[in-house]
Amino acid sequence: MSTDWKTLRAELPQDVRARLDEKRETRRLGKALAEVRKAMNATQQDVAVRAAMTQNTISKIESADDVLISSIVRYMHSIGGGVELILKTPDGNAKRVDFDPEIYVKQYA
Repeated sequence: MSTDWKTLRAELPQDVRARLDEKRETRRLGKALAEVRKAMNATQQDVAVRAAMTQNTISKIESADDVLISSIVRYMHSIGGGVELILKTPDGNAKRVDFDPEIYVKQYA
């Protein structure tokens, strides 16, 4: 029988849980997306319209720590940015993947 993460986490010492929470907060992807959006002087509604999403969806993305790559691509392309993903292998090799904005961003005539 397996034990779920919440149960295991609850058994950890408080200081370990606090360190885990701190690391989770600092690497939160949604928070980084919100910071980029704000630096571009865009509102959540601006991103939502351009990405063909709802403002509520944008809010959820910005508060999440696990976001679909396709959502990140749509989000970033909606503010004129881009997304690169670097796949790294244990032997030190890397493969760069660039995402095409034409696929994800609603175009206006």
